[in-house]
Amino acid sequence: MKLNRLAQYVSLACGGLAAIAVPTFAADNSDETVERIEVTGSRIKRIDMEGASPITTITADELAKSGFSTVGDALRSSNLNAFGSWGGGSNNGWGSQATVQLKGASAFHTLTLLDGKRMAKSPVMDGGAANINTIPMAAVERIEILTDGASAIYGTDAIAGVVNIILKKDFEGIQFDARMDRPTQEGGDSSNMSFTGGLDSEKGHLVFTVEHYESQKIMQKDRWYTRPFVKEGGNPEDYQDWVNISPTGRVLTQGDAGGWVYSTPFSNSDKSCADVYGEAFIGSLIDSDYPGDTLCAYDYTQAAATSVGQTRNNTLIHYSYELTDSIELTARAYWASNETKDISAPVPASISIPEGLPAYTTPEGLELVELVADPSAGMNYRFDTAGDRVAEHHDNIYDFLIGLDGSAENFDWDVAVNYNKYDNYTWGTGYQLKGATTDLVGHWDEDTNSFVGWDPRDPNSALPPGATANYDKRMSASYLDVNGGLSFNLFELPAGDVGMYIGASYREETLDSKVDALAEAGQIVGGNGGSGGAGERDVKAAYFEVVLPIIDSLELNLAGRYDDYSDFGGTFNPQVSIRYNVIDSLLLRGSWGTGFRAPTLSDLYQGTSEGFGYIKNYLNCYKEGEDIDTCDRWDYGATRTGGNEALKPEESESYNIGVVWEVTDEINLSVDYWSLETTNLISELDASEIVRTQAKLWELADANGEPRPDVSSVYPGTSISQIGNGKIDYVVSQKLNVGLSEREGIDVKLGAGFGSDYGDFKFGLGWSYFLKYKSSYSQAGAQILSDDYAGREDTPAHRINLTADYSFGDHALSYFGNYIGSQKSWDIVEGSWDAEAGETADDGQLYEVDSVFYHNLTYTYTLPWNNSISLGVTNLTDEDPKFKYDGTYNGNLYDIRGRTYWAGFRQSF
Repeated sequence: MKLNRLAQYVSLACGGLAAIAVPTFAADNSDETVERIEVTGSRIKRIDMEGASPITTITADELAKSGFSTVGDALRSSNLNAFGSWGGGSNNGWGSQATVQLKGASAFHTLTLLDGKRMAKSPVMDGGAANINTIPMAAVERIEILTDGASAIYGTDAIAGVVNIILKKDFEGIQFDARMDRPTQEGGDSSNMSFTGGLDSEKGHLVFTVEHYESQKIMQKDRWYTRPFVKEGGNPEDYQDWVNISPTGRVLTQGDAGGWVYSTPFSNSDKSCADVYGEAFIGSLIDSDYPGDTLCAYDYTQAAATSVGQTRNNTLIHYSYELTDSIELTARAYWASNETKDISAPVPASISIPEGLPAYTTPEGLELVELVADPSAGMNYRFDTAGDRVAEHHDNIYDFLIGLDGSAENFDWDVAVNYNKYDNYTWGTGYQLKGATTDLVGHWDEDTNSFVGWDPRDPNSALPPGATANYDKRMSASYLDVNGGLSFNLFELPAGDVGMYIGASYREETLDSKVDALAEAGQIVGGNGGSGGAGERDVKAAYFEVVLPIIDSLELNLAGRYDDYSDFGGTFNPQVSIRYNVIDSLLLRGSWGTGFRAPTLSDLYQGTSEGFGYIKNYLNCYKEGEDIDTCDRWDYGATRTGGNEALKPEESESYNIGVVWEVTDEINLSVDYWSLETTNLISELDASEIVRTQAKLWELADANGEPRPDVSSVYPGTSISQIGNGKIDYVVSQKLNVGLSEREGIDVKLGAGFGSDYGDFKFGLGWSYFLKYKSSYSQAGAQILSDDYAGREDTPAHRINLTADYSFGDHALSYFGNYIGSQKSWDIVEGSWDAEAGETADDGQLYEVDSVFYHNLTYTYTLPWNNSISLGVTNLTDEDPKFKYDGTYNGNLYDIRGRTYWAGFRQSF
């Protein structure tokens, strides 16, 4: 029967992450009974594996052959993860997390399911996405990726698509797996072990998995591209021409009485900052943005990590039992524990010293520069004397499911209760207590004619106790979901029965995210990931799905879902899809639907958090008579953000048109064109945009002779604070519904498989090509849709996966390739245009971020005692990340481990 042959071909034709969900076309006339299956994106079980929406299936065997040791690494390397996604970097509150982002959309727009049920969302990511780092590789049977909107089926978050992780349920016996990975570059070693067992009885089946994984951190000093360096053609004496250093090393910050000058704390011409404060300090440097300023910069890469060290433990139990001939019980328990150690460089902070500091020469001969007494006088100080910041993240997930599936004479039914809870606790040490250092600074004693106490300018003056503090966080998110439905035939058409599914669900969500009292009050300097807030809500939903066989070769699907949220109200989302078999070997399909993402509880109720970064000081440019639009003055300051209870849902509209063609019995091809538009996107305004808008408001008001309005008149809830010399102190923002985007692309999948006397060959191609990517930006209160970003920096137009497998007897060799296309930068290559000839920068040559091709190889030898050994290498050619014009790189896209050799062993009983 052709149906069964093609179903088998799904696993035979295509290996690796470019796996093709091969079409199953109209079955021939046969008395053979064919089991109906449920596929991702539909609640109605059907015979056909290929429906109106595109689905890519990756089996456990293909995951292993791709060379990756974790589900997270495998998904992030898929061509469907177009613009890359977060993989668990260091120096932030997300160190323990990893995500997948279909169609280049937000991680919050990809719904992750575990056996068709919502996976626990991480409170670390504000309850907006699942942490795929918590999924045990050994428990996975396959992964189904639906690249179509599915809010009509699943509700919130399924805007860009759905990742459904299907767990092993039919395994029988015992299996032990072990693997170790060793990069050729420093850091990043990893190891994992798993134990899987399955028991069968006449009516029941039990599968359990235990997995342990650990990895080592990679320090920033371990890679040449994260160490400090001077830009090509730059001035090594100018801070602005350095990459990977911080201006907060040792810097006196004069107040008004001192002329607002920033200066190196000592004046010895024969000494460098490294001579005085240690090898991590660079300078003395000038700052071309502020002529006359000097500073001792700091090499934070000596102490900071790029990736975290992790230890993960997972346990999963799945049990099914036939209560009667028509009722089956399903129970599942899942526990995951992650421990992550995140090391950051010592705190960069400022010390207020209103009494000033006198100029004098220390006994060691260091000539200290005077800090003139002034209310705004102080010192930017890297607290290397207090040690590194260390954040230990502890993630625990508990997930319990119990469900019943049954059948009666005229209908099938199902009911399930799913509860999951995600707890995160962070113990942070090495942070600074705000304001405490002011009281610790010593003074000049006129009687002894010497300095008494701590002098932060003097490296030989010890920092007294009382400057440091902990930064601790506790986050918890829980979800209780009760759902059920009925599946039945409405009536019969000439081409077959009209099937319908109706269902309803009730969900309770809670979020409780807090930092310690001092951090909540803004008294801890150097922390990150502030309070996510606290809140709860319930969601009621009713949904339906109808399948209408219009004629033998034409099927129409209708679906709709109404969700009612207790905090913002209701939303209805329909979906229409159609599939048409032109001939047995050629399928046409199309779909249209709307989607939504509900604001998370953190979006609504998040407390104020503070983050530091560079802010363009448009106000200072305007004050100095410079053009606002061409301003190039940058300050390092804080941005304070928080939630907004007035937020509305994000909304989307998507459609897909595709063709699936069985070229021959051995070759299959599918091509899908898709479009996705999103509106009301929730985002935090960029601090520089808030400052720019304020400058524009001042410019307009001054031109009209009117009072200067505040930026909050355009962006409610925002404000700006400056210090006396006009530098940005901090900017206050909040979350708003201010974004929109337009995306279009083509996904191509090709699979082929051939048998011969010399072995079996399988090949696969997955190609994702972006035709358009436009995203809005805010400009003085208006939302401006950008030019097309597809193929520009951070948004590669091309992502390609290639797979090839060869097996002969007990030997198997597999290849996986991951291609990331080049990206045209926004930067003009210096010297590519002639300013004296009157040409503008737009006439110059844009810098291009190079493409990269990663290659993985895996060899497996099956031994005669139910065991096997595997040897492999990932990133065979030892590719480095590809760099932007300023020397930085996109950590979401590129591999930093470098060439990595690995070995694995499997024993089955």
